[in-house]
Amino acid sequence: MRLRQRRRPCVGCRFLALSAAAVVLLPISTGAQEQHYLVLDEAKFAVLAHDVGFAGGKEGGADINAEILFASPVRDEAVSAVPPALRWLVQPRLNLGFEANTGDYTDQGYFGLTWTRLVARDLLRPADGLEVSIGFGPSFNDGLIRSRQSDRKSLGSHVLFHVSFELGYRITPRSEVSAFFDHSSNAGFVRENESVNDAGFRFGIRF
Repeated sequence: MRLRQRRRPCVGCRFLALSAAAVVLLPISTGAQEQHYLVLDEAKFAVLAHDVGFAGGKEGGADINAEILFASPVRDEAVSAVPPALRWLVQPRLNLGFEANTGDYTDQGYFGLTWTRLVARDLLRPADGLEVSIGFGPSFNDGLIRSRQSDRKSLGSHVLFHVSFELGYRITPRSEVSAFFDHSSNAGFVRENESVNDAGFRFGIRF
C-alpha cells in the first residue's frame, strides 16, 4: 500500500482569511476627492481543473478559485499623454487570490498585477464586450518540493512564478464570464521544476 506524505495546512484557506482581513482593514473608496490606497474593483469565482495541459496528469481534484482585483492606482490624469489604446499597459490592477484543491493535492495563494484590455464592445447587445487579461506575480504553495510519489509534483520551491491568461465576455458592465488558465513554476531556477497548470471558467462581478 502506498503511503502519502502528511498534508500541510491549507494555504488557500489561510490566504482567504488574510484577503478578507485586508479588505476590511485597508481603506476603500468612499468619495471621489479622497486619497485611497486600495479601491475594490472586481471579484471572480471559479472551479478549475487542477494540473492540466502539457505538464499535467499527476495531481488530481478540482481547485476552488477566488480572486479580488483592485482598481489601478495609476489615475487617468497621470497617463493623459499616453494614447487611450495603450493605457491598459500602464494601468494594471492589483490581484489577490487563492486556489484550494478539493483533493489531497497542492493549494496555492497568489498576488500580483493584472493587465486588462477591452478588445471589442457592443457585440451581441449594448454595453457588452470582449476583453483579454494577463496576470503576473508570485504564488505560494503547500505542495512538495521534491516528490517520490507518482501522483505528486516536484515543485522545487514553495514560492513560484504565477502567470495567468483570461478571455472574458462582459455580459453587462458589472458581470462577466471568462475562460481562464494559469501556470505556476520556478522557471527553471531550481532543478525540480514540475509546474502546476489550472484551467476552467470564471464568473466576475464588478463593484
